[in-house]
Amino acid sequence: MATHVLRPAPPLRSYLVAAILSTLGAIMVVSSGFGKNPWLLVFGALVMADGLVLVLVTTISAYRARVNVDLDESGYVIHSREGDVHGTWDKVTRVTRSADGTELVFHQGEEQRLVLIGRDVTVLESDVARYLDKNRGYGRELGI
Repeated sequence: MATHVLRPAPPLRSYLVAAILSTLGAIMVVSSGFGKNPWLLVFGALVMADGLVLVLVTTISAYRARVNVDLDESGYVIHSREGDVHGTWDKVTRVTRSADGTELVFHQGEEQRLVLIGRDVTVLESDVARYLDKNRGYGRELGI
């Protein structure tokens, strides 16, 4: 049995927006004269707090978006926050990877697709290929 953890790409845009908000808020707090202009102080503190909250929320959501994929000789189980998805290798008709290497798609016939997105898809892809080969009777036995 092989277990893989797929992590989403880092949310760089959200971190950039948070950094801009925090910096802008800090500049407003400093330029208010630390209380000489109370409106600018309060507004700057709110903007800075928004930036810090955005960093926290982005970090938590990126952590919670992880997906665990368990592979064994009979099939796969994908564990996510939405629940578990089970599948067997004999129902998988083909597996494709996106050009940028961040998506792995399990095709089940012409209609059904299961898309896995993450940074570690290429490592998962090689294990999926080995299990599919074994299920189809190709190649040598698994040395897992």
